Amino acid sequence: MKITGLKPQRRSKKRVSVFVDGEFAFSLDRETVKQFRLKEGARVDTRLLEDVVLAEQLRKCREYALLLLSYRARSEKELRERLEKKGWTPAVIEAVIKKFKETGLVDDEKLARRYVQDRITIGHKGKWRIQQELTKIGIAKELINRALVAAPDETAAAQMVLEHFLPRYRKLDGKTKKRRLAGILARRGFALETINRLLEELPL
Repeated sequence: MKITGLKPQRRSKKRVSVFVDGEFAFSLDRETVKQFRLKEGARVDTRLLEDVVLAEQLRKCREYALLLLSYRARSEKELRERLEKKGWTPAVIEAVIKKFKETGLVDDEKLARRYVQDRITIGHKGKWRIQQELTKIGIAKELINRALVAAPDETAAAQMVLEHFLPRYRKLDGKTKKRRLAGILARRGFALETINRLLEELPL
């Protein structure tokens, strides 16, 4: 077999249409063309073409994964699911994720630590709620537990939530006020122990 044409695509200057034995075979990124030193007139075999196509799939999958990570950090499970929806093969996805884990672009333990820190100090959420959220995005139980152990105490966050909602209920009787504030804190995932302690200290 012979490469009979390498034609730039009209819609994208970065893409090249590859023709083999006079027929369109596939399109490639210019970087893939350079990687394999493809030229018109060059002889190719099936194995080489398969390697070229695989390299192109890896490049496209990697670029899409980097785009996803540019928006926000993602767990391995989240990234894998998004790549699967795009239709890449398991082998391509596995190769990309393995490389990202080796370089630290995908790090579930680091993600869990940052997530817990931000959700408590910025989002004012309790550890029980955070544990559920991390489980949902596929973080392993062991990593979640380690992140929660190292996390800031949730009391300060719960106190800020109370101070925000207290003015809204100032005219209610003490019992009703406590019940409603307890419900708010519970929905935000604070521990029952934290809720009871703060409400007992609350001046009514």
